[in-house]
Amino acid sequence: MSIDFTADTYIVTDQLADTLVWLSHHQDCFDSFSYDTFTQELVVYHANGADVIRRGNYLNARYGLLLTSS
Repeated sequence: MSIDFTADTYIVTDQLADTLVWLSHHQDCFDSFSYDTFTQELVVYHANGADVIRRGNYLNARYGLLLTSS
């Protein structure tokens, strides 16, 4: 199944590259992100603070800011 990286919503999988591609298509809804290779933790910084992005999280860029939920 092909992933639509331009879609406003995304469910995080174990493929970090796919998550980073989706985030790159929605750069207007967050400020920055960081990835710690030691802990393998992706953190996204946005208007509502910071969220650790994990497998299974639901990401929503529909409202012009990044909303996350698990």
